[in-house]
Amino acid sequence: MSDMPIHGETRKTAPTRVAPIHFVLAAALAAALFALPARAEQVELTVLFTSDMHAHVLPSDDVREKPARGSIAQAATLITRIRGERPNTIVLDGGDAIQGTPLSHYALVAPGADGVDPTIAAMNLVGYDAAVLGNHEFNYGLDVLRRSLGQSRFPWLAANMTGAREARLPVGDDLVVTRGGVRVGILGLTNPNIPHWDPESHWRGLAFTDLLEVARVRVAALRTRADVVIVLLHTGFERNLDSGAVDGSDFENFAWRVAQVPGIDLLLTGHTHVNIPPRQVNGTWVAQPGRWAEFVTRFDLTLERSGGAVRITRTAGVNLPTGMEVPRDDVLASGAAIHARTLAELARPIGTLETPLRISGVPSRDDAGIDLIHAVQLEASGADLSLAAPLGFSRIEFQAGPATPRLAHALYPYPNTLVVVRISGAQLADVLEHAVRGWQTVECKATGCTLLRDPEFPSYNYDNLAGATYLVDPTAPVGHRIRGLRVKGAAVAPQQLFTLAINSYRAAGGGNYPYLATAERIREIDRPMVELLIEYFTRHGRITPAADDNWAFILPLREAVMSNAGASTTPKPDAGPAAIQATPGL
Repeated sequence: MSDMPIHGETRKTAPTRVAPIHFVLAAALAAALFALPARAEQVELTVLFTSDMHAHVLPSDDVREKPARGSIAQAATLITRIRGERPNTIVLDGGDAIQGTPLSHYALVAPGADGVDPTIAAMNLVGYDAAVLGNHEFNYGLDVLRRSLGQSRFPWLAANMTGAREARLPVGDDLVVTRGGVRVGILGLTNPNIPHWDPESHWRGLAFTDLLEVARVRVAALRTRADVVIVLLHTGFERNLDSGAVDGSDFENFAWRVAQVPGIDLLLTGHTHVNIPPRQVNGTWVAQPGRWAEFVTRFDLTLERSGGAVRITRTAGVNLPTGMEVPRDDVLASGAAIHARTLAELARPIGTLETPLRISGVPSRDDAGIDLIHAVQLEASGADLSLAAPLGFSRIEFQAGPATPRLAHALYPYPNTLVVVRISGAQLADVLEHAVRGWQTVECKATGCTLLRDPEFPSYNYDNLAGATYLVDPTAPVGHRIRGLRVKGAAVAPQQLFTLAINSYRAAGGGNYPYLATAERIREIDRPMVELLIEYFTRHGRITPAADDNWAFILPLREAVMSNAGASTTPKPDAGPAAIQATPGL
């Protein structure tokens, strides 16, 4: 014991004890470890995405009577398998889901339809987490859309659309879902051009605001609530993804510009039906899975969570084809009853086709199939003239024999209605100039001449006119290609007035045709064109499709001389309509 003075006093103190050396080292090590950041936790997240499925519920092309290259039933099998392997999976859709096949027509809008949406039923079975509205969701009108969305067990989004509550549409802006403790924010943006494609009655009370401004504001806000931000965008790219060159579609496509918005981890696009495997655009991961459920986009993300922060450390993606998948039984069963009715309707005899009819792409001469559409439009509307485009998705030939609704659906796969407008002769000429602007030139060789068209122009924007005669010079400058426009044999005067039958897509501004959206409306026939075609076949009984050769391509004589193609291949500039002997470069 030792003495130690305390405040002038002395007291006994115990001898100092020394801790064992191993205890000191252990305590020091524990303190050091405690001071280090916690070990980061890894989370694996998978995002699956479809778009533009257009009611391809079953693996069957009922118009062409052959197997389809994909379907929701097959995508369901693929999604189920991936979900089994990757429990932290989110399944999303990019819109244009409920319209597009005879199946959806007979389920939703045909006489006797019960309104049970086969696409929504299939998507419910798949277990989608969210979808964005596409423009074709509005094709059947608000009553049908309201009814279909009411059957959905997953949310629909469209942050740049206002008025949904007043229109009684169950549509939100965004949502946050959690997988593996990771908060995933999902923002939906639909195409703001919807009012230019559908009649006002199909979107009355709704407004579509600046998509880019909404994206900037809502992505930033969502970033504060979520660890990962995904944007579902029903619009495609307005630039070539490799070169960055503009393609002239920026009135309806915004994805390139949206990809510049900071804070987006995945930009999932649709609308243009292009198969775009996952890639980066301006540092943002983007993708588009084509059309008709033929592909499913898959993104696998590795995330690292540490100290309350989450960051993506790895991104990998691929577009997976569905065509070889075995369809999921419950999805097949969900569509079985309406599919049986659809097949019965498509096979129902309604007349006789007197001659074979071949439906293909953009024609290089007057076409019997399009002239049949013209005949229906003129008879149903009573208009002086008719404007129509090739609408078939792929080549199909109908043999002479019983005519059925299958022919009507092949000719007209869209649910457009009919509108009659009044335009002047000068305006009519401008409309025709717009219709032929996609032809690039003619390549002539000793063996003949080939028409070349711009591959960026959709086939459904190459309209032609019935009720008039005219020639088209594809080698002339754009805007100066129409020659000899006549109605009833007389040259069309600029101030002369005509009634023109057009579809509702054109009347709403679709295709950016001049004048048609603002022209005086004389009459509206608010019934799908496919129903008008079926009624026409039934009423006439015997149908003899034939092109009346009221228009043709011409080559100036100088081109004929240069090509050594001979006079037989090129009508003279003052000749009447006759088809050019050329193969379209399609």
